[in-house]
Amino acid sequence: MTTTKEEEDIFEIVDYTTASDWERFIARIEEILSDWKLNGPETSNTEVDFTDGEWIERNEALEFGDRSYTISHFSLQVPESNSTVTTDNNPQMTTSVSIEKQAFVPPRAMADMMSRRNDFPSRSPYLSHWYGLREFLILSPKRNTDPIADESRANILLSSTAIAVSNVGCNVPIFIRVQHEWRNMFIGLCEGSGLRTHFNVCNLKNAPHQYRHLAGLLEIFKSKLGSHIPNDIVIMVAVRFTYVLRDFESTVSRQVLPRDETGMPILTNLPFGSIHDPVSGLHLSCTWPIFSEEVVTENDDCNDFDPLLSQQWAIGVTLLEELPVLLSDAVQEYLNLSTKRETIEQLLGKFQTADEIPNASMNMSDPIKRISDSRTQQYWTSISSSISNTTSRLRVNIFNPPLPPNVVEKTIEYLFNESATVERRRSIVNELPNDTERIRQLKSVPKDSFVYRVVVCFTAICSLPSINRLRSIAHLWFDIVQELRTCWETGKMIPGLESGSPNLSFSKFYQNLQMLNCCIEHRVRHENDSTTTTVDNPIEPDEDGDQFFECSSNISSSKSNLTELQPEGRLKPCGDLKLLNSNEILYVPVTQECPPATEDMLDEQTAILTSLGSGEDATLLRAKMQSRSLLSDMESFKAANPLGTIEDFVRWYSPRDWIETEEVDADGNTQKHYSLSPRMQLPDNLWVEVWQQARPIPVRRQKRLFDDGKEAEKILQKLSSLSPGEILEQLIPVLLHTVYDRIAKEIEEMEESNAIAFLETLNAKEVLIVKGREERKKKLQQDFIICLTSVEQYICRFKSFKEKLFSPDLNHKEKEEMIKVVTELHTRPEIPVKAAAHGRLGKRLASLFTKTKPTTNQANNDSTEVKNQFMTPAGKEYILRASIARPSNLRSRQSPQRMYCMLAQDEFRLCGAFSEDTTFF
Repeated sequence: MTTTKEEEDIFEIVDYTTASDWERFIARIEEILSDWKLNGPETSNTEVDFTDGEWIERNEALEFGDRSYTISHFSLQVPESNSTVTTDNNPQMTTSVSIEKQAFVPPRAMADMMSRRNDFPSRSPYLSHWYGLREFLILSPKRNTDPIADESRANILLSSTAIAVSNVGCNVPIFIRVQHEWRNMFIGLCEGSGLRTHFNVCNLKNAPHQYRHLAGLLEIFKSKLGSHIPNDIVIMVAVRFTYVLRDFESTVSRQVLPRDETGMPILTNLPFGSIHDPVSGLHLSCTWPIFSEEVVTENDDCNDFDPLLSQQWAIGVTLLEELPVLLSDAVQEYLNLSTKRETIEQLLGKFQTADEIPNASMNMSDPIKRISDSRTQQYWTSISSSISNTTSRLRVNIFNPPLPPNVVEKTIEYLFNESATVERRRSIVNELPNDTERIRQLKSVPKDSFVYRVVVCFTAICSLPSINRLRSIAHLWFDIVQELRTCWETGKMIPGLESGSPNLSFSKFYQNLQMLNCCIEHRVRHENDSTTTTVDNPIEPDEDGDQFFECSSNISSSKSNLTELQPEGRLKPCGDLKLLNSNEILYVPVTQECPPATEDMLDEQTAILTSLGSGEDATLLRAKMQSRSLLSDMESFKAANPLGTIEDFVRWYSPRDWIETEEVDADGNTQKHYSLSPRMQLPDNLWVEVWQQARPIPVRRQKRLFDDGKEAEKILQKLSSLSPGEILEQLIPVLLHTVYDRIAKEIEEMEESNAIAFLETLNAKEVLIVKGREERKKKLQQDFIICLTSVEQYICRFKSFKEKLFSPDLNHKEKEEMIKVVTELHTRPEIPVKAAAHGRLGKRLASLFTKTKPTTNQANNDSTEVKNQFMTPAGKEYILRASIARPSNLRSRQSPQRMYCMLAQDEFRLCGAFSEDTTFF
């Protein structure tokens, strides 16, 4: 007892001069509202369309005791041109008495609640969707682990915010987030002009049976308004039913990797599209915008809401967020593999021959026999090429090949298809100017050429699942090189290449194959020419493997011998020119062709000539190295014109170095004088030295300037020594070209003019990759992949929309309108359907959302009828509004009352906003 008495005598002294946590909390809210300039009245003199604006969010942190909170301000920013001034004739209040006609102006939030302009907005925050607000505040815990689950805590926060907004005169609604964040539960209030609106949210998993229709919801709404409701009160209703279609019968928009009839992959086409349908759901919203409660009936026994009779339809789509696309993934894998440097032998292992070793060794004796054979119809370039001719014919097997043999066989047949050669060459010649410019910018190859097709095959391999893609590319490339060697040995031209010398405007890879074709062409031509050569002048290689026809070594250039020589290798007379020292006609000789050269060969020659230095000896050496073609032409000229001189040769070969002058003599007669140019008369002139060395040898007996055997073997060795990663890296420009062409083909089929901009963007990024600095290529490639993915996804979605929404019998005008609709679906959450169920799109949608239901005829139980029935709505939304005087029916001003209801399969939500007059209450 003593202890209890002592405790009663002890009391706590509270210092009320110090601000409490609660007061500091309220002061902090007031400070934030003032900083955000929300401390003044907001009038409702304008209406806006929520779809035209952009939602802006800003946040501030604040403390209340030991708890942290965040206050957020959401506001809709709409361009001034899209705002509409509200007048008395504007039916903003869809009730019998309009708030705008009262003597006071309510807060803008209360006017927005009663405006039917933004019922069921397609893109807005939850609270805006439920209450029609364009601006509001939310106070929520800073940490999701500290939800406001206590009712007393929620009431303290709501009271605190009410004091703060009242002190600063803020008319913006403020909400308190309660319960866990995922439940989207709020309580709130709004004050202004002597009115106060209370906001409450109720959320259940399942709706009670009696409240799953409009009649039950009207009971709830009337019960919240109070017991003294005037008999003449009109409750206005807006309804929206949403139907969702997720199972689509057609699967054309889903792409699969191409396979043949046996199920094996086909590598002759670029992959494109997605194996998934990009549209996971199609939703149709049917709206009945405004009517009074007596107009329609919806209860357990009757339902007047027929979607086919709704005058407002809107369509939206649900898209896969992460849509995998085949082409972009394949290009990404291609670029990743291009950085690998494993060799073909490392990837495929040791190669085995199918023939027995004794047979192989016996075949190896053939090259030696061939080399020693003096038959002129044999044409062999060198020992190395002779050996390669035999060894390459040995069938090579790869241990545990990554690609099935029939797949490789069909792919090789596709690449080396001779029947397509003429067509491909014609297409190369007829390239469009834009295509030619793009090839030049990328330094690529002609469309559908051999190299172009090789890249298509490599890219197709990069899209195959469950295989070692780098090994597969090595496997295919190994067989391609073997086939190229076979073309060289059998004299068969490589198809799909531009004829003639290597075109330096194309890629170096393409130039090498063109050079190989030149070698094959030269070889075939010389083999054919050799059949007409006599046995006395056989073709023999020298020590270095160079080919020439053996000529007599005792030929001299003395005048007596020259008169005895018979002219050989004449092509045609050189106009009216005659030899200076005789009256014979000057003939143009048959000369050797200028040796073809690739960009790599020119770079190699330039490097060699540059390495010689800059002295006089180096200059002379460079000149002699470059005079092989001049020596050949001089020898051909001497053979065709045995009595010709160097002056005659210059007159034909370099006319600008033959100078003609006129002089007038003492008798007044004009005399013509001829002479070589000053550069031809310089001491130690190279042309004079070469002329003195040249012997009269016709072209058919000359040592050839172009050794096709050596060049072909060099190219084949180079191609076979490249690693798969190096091949892929060299062909990246061609990859970019093939990707552009595939996207261009898909866009052309779309028939959408705005999609052309995608091609321009892709081409710009491709050029940056090719011409960009090496250190930036990785970043540029990633940017290109991102751009390509977005374009491919857009095309996939467009095709899916088109497949689902286009009717087969659309005319040109209707097709253009539908293309605009499909284009808008990419950027807008939903778009209105013109003429609702009566338009072309509406009829198409009605067929999609109508399910067939068999019914039994009561008159005849055996017979059944097929009845089309609209599917059950996935969600139903209701907005109920009224304007009544509360709390006193006689003394209070009318204030807005609103309730939003949402019924779904697994959710039932009621959002009430009930106002009252606080002037005298």
